[in-house]
Amino acid sequence: MYFPVGWPKALAVPPEDIGGLHSVLCNRDRVLFAVVTERSLAIWYCRPCVQIVCHCRSEESVRTQGTNQRAAWRPDSTSVAVTTSQGHILFYHLEREVVAGHGANCYNQTRGGRFPSMRSSSSMEYGEGVPSIRMTFVTSVQIIGKIECLVCVRDELLVATGNGMLQRLRWDGVVNGKTGINIASIPFSVDLQHSRASTLDTPGITFTHIEYSGLMGGFAVVLPDGRAGLVNTLAGKVENNSLQGVWAQGLENVTCVAVNNRYRLIAFGCTDGLGVVYTVDDMTGALQVSHRLELSTKDYPDACMACGPVSRLRWSPDGCVLAMAWDRGGMAIWSVYGALLMCTLGADQGLYQESLRLHLFRIKSMCWSMEGYQLWMACETLDRSEVMELPTATSELLQLQFVKSTLTVNPCATNHEHLFLQGEDKLFINTGDLVMKQQWKDANMNRPLRESIAGSNTSSPQKPSRQSNILVGNKQWLVIQIPITYLGSNWPIRYAAIDRTGFCIAVAGRCGLAHYAMFTRKWKLFGNETQEKDMVVTGGLTWWRDFIICACYNLNENRDELRMYPRASNLDNAFAYSCKVPSQILLLNLFRDMLVVFCADCHIALYSIERRDANPTPTCGGPSVVDSSGLSIGFGVMDPSASLTLLQEISLASYIPHAVTVISVTLTSLRTETASSKQTSSRREAESLIVNVAGRLLMLQRDRSTTSGKENGDIRKREKMLPFCAPVVLASCVENMWSSSRSSPDKVHLSEALWLGCGAAGMKVWLPLFPRNDEKRHSFLSKRIMLPFQLNIYPLAVLFEDAVVLGAANDTMKYDFQDCSSPSALDSTPTRLFPFNVVDRTTQVYLHHIVRELLRRNLGSHALQIAKSCRSLPYFSHVLELLLHQVLEEEATASEPIPDPLLPRIVDFIREFPEFLQTIVHCARKTEIALWSYLFASAGNPKDLFEQCLQSGSLETASSYLIILQNLEPAAISRQHATLLLDASLDKGKWELAKDLVRFLRAIGNEDPESPPRTPVNPINAPMYPLPPPPQDGPFPGFAFGSQARPVRSYSMGENLAGVRERGSAIERERERERHHSVQATSTTNKKTTAAPKDIPPRADCGVFMGTLKHLEETAEHFFIDVILQRHARKLLSAGRLRELGSFAAHLNFELIGWLQKERCRAARVDDFVTSLHTLHRDFQWPMPVIALSQVLSRSNSGERSRSSSYEALEVGVNGMTLSDISEGPNRLRPNGMYASPSLRSSMDLLCDELRQEALDSRQFNSNQKGDNGSTAATETSEMSASIVADDSELTLDDSMWNLANLDELEALSQELACRGPPHCETQLRYLLHVMMEAGCLEWAMLISLVLRDSMGVTRVVNTASLTDMPIDVVGRMREGLSYLELWADTECPGYKPFLLVIRGQAEVLTGIVDIQGSPQVTPIPTPESSLTSADFHALGFHGNSSDKEDPESEEQKSVVETDLPQDGGQCALS
Repeated sequence: MYFPVGWPKALAVPPEDIGGLHSVLCNRDRVLFAVVTERSLAIWYCRPCVQIVCHCRSEESVRTQGTNQRAAWRPDSTSVAVTTSQGHILFYHLEREVVAGHGANCYNQTRGGRFPSMRSSSSMEYGEGVPSIRMTFVTSVQIIGKIECLVCVRDELLVATGNGMLQRLRWDGVVNGKTGINIASIPFSVDLQHSRASTLDTPGITFTHIEYSGLMGGFAVVLPDGRAGLVNTLAGKVENNSLQGVWAQGLENVTCVAVNNRYRLIAFGCTDGLGVVYTVDDMTGALQVSHRLELSTKDYPDACMACGPVSRLRWSPDGCVLAMAWDRGGMAIWSVYGALLMCTLGADQGLYQESLRLHLFRIKSMCWSMEGYQLWMACETLDRSEVMELPTATSELLQLQFVKSTLTVNPCATNHEHLFLQGEDKLFINTGDLVMKQQWKDANMNRPLRESIAGSNTSSPQKPSRQSNILVGNKQWLVIQIPITYLGSNWPIRYAAIDRTGFCIAVAGRCGLAHYAMFTRKWKLFGNETQEKDMVVTGGLTWWRDFIICACYNLNENRDELRMYPRASNLDNAFAYSCKVPSQILLLNLFRDMLVVFCADCHIALYSIERRDANPTPTCGGPSVVDSSGLSIGFGVMDPSASLTLLQEISLASYIPHAVTVISVTLTSLRTETASSKQTSSRREAESLIVNVAGRLLMLQRDRSTTSGKENGDIRKREKMLPFCAPVVLASCVENMWSSSRSSPDKVHLSEALWLGCGAAGMKVWLPLFPRNDEKRHSFLSKRIMLPFQLNIYPLAVLFEDAVVLGAANDTMKYDFQDCSSPSALDSTPTRLFPFNVVDRTTQVYLHHIVRELLRRNLGSHALQIAKSCRSLPYFSHVLELLLHQVLEEEATASEPIPDPLLPRIVDFIREFPEFLQTIVHCARKTEIALWSYLFASAGNPKDLFEQCLQSGSLETASSYLIILQNLEPAAISRQHATLLLDASLDKGKWELAKDLVRFLRAIGNEDPESPPRTPVNPINAPMYPLPPPPQDGPFPGFAFGSQARPVRSYSMGENLAGVRERGSAIERERERERHHSVQATSTTNKKTTAAPKDIPPRADCGVFMGTLKHLEETAEHFFIDVILQRHARKLLSAGRLRELGSFAAHLNFELIGWLQKERCRAARVDDFVTSLHTLHRDFQWPMPVIALSQVLSRSNSGERSRSSSYEALEVGVNGMTLSDISEGPNRLRPNGMYASPSLRSSMDLLCDELRQEALDSRQFNSNQKGDNGSTAATETSEMSASIVADDSELTLDDSMWNLANLDELEALSQELACRGPPHCETQLRYLLHVMMEAGCLEWAMLISLVLRDSMGVTRVVNTASLTDMPIDVVGRMREGLSYLELWADTECPGYKPFLLVIRGQAEVLTGIVDIQGSPQVTPIPTPESSLTSADFHALGFHGNSSDKEDPESEEQKSVVETDLPQDGGQCALS
């Protein structure tokens, strides 16, 4: 609730203050501070922190009366009393002084020239400035006996002396009364009613500490023997017969005391470093323990013992936090009910290790400033770094800055919905929920932000808003600086409020108010400063739609008022609505259109708010827009107005001790009786008042026992007539409470609950228990239940529908000052020992706490309803894991047996959700192995859970179970389950998981198969949560390139493919060689051992033998893994899934080429070319080629064309631009190449005949070329294709291209680019083509070349088949496959016909190879290293006989054969 920020400020104490600082204390309004040293008394001003006046005592006075000890202020701040060490009380009088030339101020704040004022004021002063004070010594009084303590009681001083007396003195130094009060005569008892009182038996006993509380009607006292209690003034007078003491039971080591009037608490500090807080029982008057202030031994081990006893305790002005200091150094800030907010003993603070070891940092005195924004501390540091020298004391006056939650002083409904902190000059807002929830998108500034906000409030039913989930991860603070124009004369900021949308903020200081809009980033102040000075906000302020409602006191008319200022208008009383109230307003709150007001006379008034819109006065060109929350947004200004109507008044005088003790008042729709969830979600009326009285929560419900269900009329009229019942107590020790004003039909349990923040006790939720539809409601069943649970953060806001609590925490940043060169940086001052403080936003999920408490109380049906309503939360699986983990840790580590364990119920509850298997394994992997047996005793056998994962397809979850099995089962069992998972992951295409499993299997292959390891091993390196797969190209997982053993290189037809295949199987031969050497080495070792048994010990012989067996076992394990991988690769290849095969080889480092060489005649054979071609097109997303209808019709209708132009068109259609271009017009063919009309089919036949004739003529023409000009057409077209493909990205269009000659070419280019597949798929296909060529899988290489329409690739395949020892059945299948493809293209896919016509010559070569190798005389085909000659072709059987004389027929055949052969050593394609 209070959080320190920045470094503490060191205030410069003047040099005349010789000696150490003893005390610092503030006056009643905390504007002036008295700083007491040994010889002086100084008066400081709070803002700016300057010293006004100082009185230094003379040497004679110090010698005769003693040094200063402590001081006390008079309530009207006109006098200060200072006690001395020799029993004197010095009285000083303070008065305002008028100094010539300065007036009544010693310091004045003036505006600088760079920052002129925007407000109409003739004065150059912001405010009153620092007053000039004259301090005069009045008198001194000698007190008999040592002065132990003193306290101011109204207009008297009460002094406890060392001789056991209480003396009453007036402020003029005269002793009031004839005699003092003997402390030993005061009776003490346990309570004020039943127990018997007894006086103190010890004579001369006194009070070491005393603090007065007017609301409690007594004094909190501490005795020298460590006992403590509360001395009540029965008649309101401090006299002998009117005092009655009540013991604080259980305390015998008290050192100090502090009283909280607002919460009626008394805090005692003890010698063991602990704090105990007591509360007063209203019935008996006894002191009861509320809570203890104890540091956690987990976070601060032995910190209290090291820091010594508690030396100082101080409550904040609003009573919300307590500052505690220890005698040996260190301090802490606690919330009112014991939640630790800040401690300087942590490792991040540096005080515990550095200060306690070398520098004894002590806080001798401390005091809070106005509104609690600063903590003044009189500190002393004893430097003990020099062992041989005496420690030197260094005193310093520090001021630690704080920001606090707005809920401490202004607990209105809108402040409960946001993280909103206020400081003395700035505001901290966590705007992540605002920006995401309202969809505030003003980055591009395309439209005004006001329209964006208005549009965001109109939610669409088709797109439900889930932006609050993004809020949880946003930890940024928006810091809004309050303008100095307002703050200079109205410091400090007392109240702050934010509206429901989070875009409008209002603040109120000493006078007036100001408001800020985030969408305009401007402040609005009173234009008339007189109006600002005439009002003081006393009871808070809040937002209702676009109106500011404030409870103020009118200084001009001396009355309390309720005012409403519209946001859109100027901040002026002319636009405000005013309503007079009978007494001072202390608190106000809102519920929908109703205003709740709590007054100082203990009355609650309910008002209805009505809005009246006047005629709009457009100032920016358009009307305003009013959103669902009433926020006026838009271009125009409306001049709206509102009014208040009193509905009802309720008196709380009989239920509260004092009006100051009322912390908050809230009007809600909650009731103790709950209807069905459907009725509750539709009815949101004001049903009850919830009042927080000194931490106790009272609920007043409307009395509906006399109303009938048939009553009609206005709701407000009925509510006005319905009285409230007597209050019932819901809870105690409550700091904050949250309730939702909006009901969610999907999560009605969470939105209809009441949430309570209880300090050290964590949180409590008052949860409704809705009956099921088929369940009968019984009167004896509970309608609501209070569930407590612990939190690790301090709650400041509750997200009801997201099951998340938001809070803030203190964080520190340490800086190393030892590197600084300045001497001041090296001083061991308290400022150096403090780190830099920052405020951090924290978040915690609370859903698992609710489910756990419901299951503990056997309310599992309600827990299941709540959990199912939150299934859509993105962190629901994490909630289940937290639920299981906490119960497992608690029960498995319990020292005592648990008769009714909760873990089995938790496991059965999680089993109702699909996240069961994942939750169990994640929880197990985050806990110790020793707890696994207890967990799986309830969850089931891990092997059964593993099998369930396989059946459900949760392979990543199954991989996590392998770690469990590895630690609980023998290695053989782990290997068996890992093998099953590996098969499943390969079938599902989980390549990364399969890769990890292969590594896992290889790792556990070396372990003893009979004994499981004792420590968890994670060879899989699987994360605690499954990571998302890496981004893939397209819907199919791609495979990476470059992960093969051999690099990708360009292919050369001159390379010996037989040698390539031999090098491809080099790894297999190397493995055989290693196994051979290992066996040979084993046999040699055995022989040597047998021959010379004396030289080698028997143990060495056994070790070598066991090592050999181990090596053989490892080899067998690795061989078994390779068999699994090869089996899956064979499965993929047989099914034609080449893309998955490539991914498989890339991720698993599978030697693809060597394996394909062995499988080229088995799994790599292609029996159905048409089906395999379809599979390639589908897997690689490659479209079927089509022919544009316009080109078909133009060719059928056009006359005879020249041979050269037809041939050029053919070449473009084959390799580069493809004749089957895709038409963008309405006559486009279907993607599969089918055509529908007979006319189109006849046109296609004419085109095919023409293309066939052109191909034959071009081949005959190219066969007559000689020398270098004899290069085949395929080579030229291939080069053309390569150039076109390479320059695709460099094509540019200019005006010269848009002529009639280039239109056909541009159309063909666009059609070709549209007909090709994705670029990454083309890269993968060409890589696979290279792999298939190297491995000798010519059938798949042929199909890939057909898909790419690469005639050069087809030529390389044919050349490889003709120049290597390729099996005849492979060549035969390729020949048959091309034949079937031609038939298929004729009937189903005419887009392939042009390309098939081009490669028909290669099909004829395959036919010739089959015919030649099928004859009886078959000679071995020479290797490509030697150039083919005519003699070689004679040997192949292309001639009739082998005689030297050649007949004309033989010569003709020879010429034909030589013409078809390449002319450059076999590297040119056959055409």
